[in-house]
Amino acid sequence: MKVYGREYPADYDVIVIGSGIGGLFCANLLAQAGLRVLIIEQHYVLGGYCSTFRRKKFIFDAATHFYPLLGNPSTFPGKLLNKLGISTEWIKMDPVDKFHFPDGETFVVPADFSLYLRRLKDRFPHQATQIDRFFAEVREAYLYGLLYYFRDIPNEKAEKYRFCTVEEKLLEHFQDPKLRAYLIADHSHWGSLPSRTSFLFDSTLRLAYFLGNYYPRGGSQVFADALGDSLKQKGGHVLLCSAVQRILIEQGRAVGVAVQPRFGHSKESVAFRAPVVVSNADMVQTYRRLIGEEHCGRAVIDGLMQLRPSIPCFITHMGLKKLPRQVMESIEGYYWTSWDPEDLIRTFFKVFFTTLLDASVAPPNHDILIIQKWNAVEYDKVVNWREVKQETEHYIMGQLRRILPGIDNHIVIQLSAAANTSYQYTLNHQGAMLGWEMSPEQLGSLRPANETAIQNLYLVGHWTQPGGGIVPVIVSAQRVADRILTGRSKAASCAGSFEHEPPDLSRHEIKEGKGYE
Repeated sequence: MKVYGREYPADYDVIVIGSGIGGLFCANLLAQAGLRVLIIEQHYVLGGYCSTFRRKKFIFDAATHFYPLLGNPSTFPGKLLNKLGISTEWIKMDPVDKFHFPDGETFVVPADFSLYLRRLKDRFPHQATQIDRFFAEVREAYLYGLLYYFRDIPNEKAEKYRFCTVEEKLLEHFQDPKLRAYLIADHSHWGSLPSRTSFLFDSTLRLAYFLGNYYPRGGSQVFADALGDSLKQKGGHVLLCSAVQRILIEQGRAVGVAVQPRFGHSKESVAFRAPVVVSNADMVQTYRRLIGEEHCGRAVIDGLMQLRPSIPCFITHMGLKKLPRQVMESIEGYYWTSWDPEDLIRTFFKVFFTTLLDASVAPPNHDILIIQKWNAVEYDKVVNWREVKQETEHYIMGQLRRILPGIDNHIVIQLSAAANTSYQYTLNHQGAMLGWEMSPEQLGSLRPANETAIQNLYLVGHWTQPGGGIVPVIVSAQRVADRILTGRSKAASCAGSFEHEPPDLSRHEIKEGKGYE
């Protein structure tokens, strides 16, 4: 059949809805195994949050701008990229982070874990013993959390931490609010407050950052497009600018999708058939609109609506006339204007210069500045998004003028995206940053599973198990691909080099990648 003037087969082995990183990885794994795969994306580019857009020769990352582990060939994601033949060039981020605190102090987080610990103890020498005890628990939670969340292997040590929050563990170990802030100064990347974020899940990724945080040279779109090109080389097909209207279900089985092209003269719906369907789309959209209450039941939809989404992110993109490198390095990082973690929603913001890592994303003698802040209002309570955007931009610009006087004279272009913008381009429920919040009661078996009650309909991405973030999303893709290809249970696949009892994780092993091999 023809769509946008191109011929597509009417039948495939697998249809993947949505081209976020989970969908792209799953499609590649299936195509590499010889299956005929079609991936359908409603946007005009691949990648979801891992995409870019261009304005005045600036290449702006739409949302995601760091990728843990992918550039490290000894880790599970790095090995998987090599297996799929993805040759993206990765730029390592070192330092990993920089934090700016209310008292004017700055703390730089190096990429080396042992150096990071030494700097923490130098800053808080009277709490060195407590720091060691805390990270001993973090290491234990890291290893056994990988088994529990990423391999579905229950174990007593994971159960010990399963319902602990980050805040609870910090209060257990430390009385000093400043030290607690130092340990969670980057916590905003979870899209949830420390009082609601799982300590076990946080630990599985907190130490992973010291195995390497990376940026794809050329921007996020280069990475997403490399996955798309790889799929085509494996015989798969990509259909952009096309919205899936329904998942076709017959006798309780997924058998295909009905698709409507979004542009062009002919917008007639077309049907593609496949015995297996994978949804990388928003989960609320998947159940409410694509499956429908008549197939999944009202209780399932009501249950989803009881879950809490992660907090959406407000992003301001700026193209600037060239700034001195030392100025950019000095002001980049996370800013806390209060020591109270519960105040993060209102006051937190992050400053990130893409061009410090990759000058090619901006015109010569120019830079790109990204400012991130949580949306401080509840999505459903917003009456006027324009007012929300103006108020947030006013706050951001006030902070920027404070830390970088004269910034207005450097601005070439300025654009902002609120939660409604994220929803518009990705259809993520309420513009959520990372799917459902990573709270203890929304993880593990309590998070919606990769398999559904509809036979041969699977879910990948940050709305399903194991959770949000680049690495968990890739794990969901491998888990589903393995289930489709072999019929093995999801516990038999995915990340980890150990089977049952992992080795002790020394500092050297953290650096060398143990646990994510």
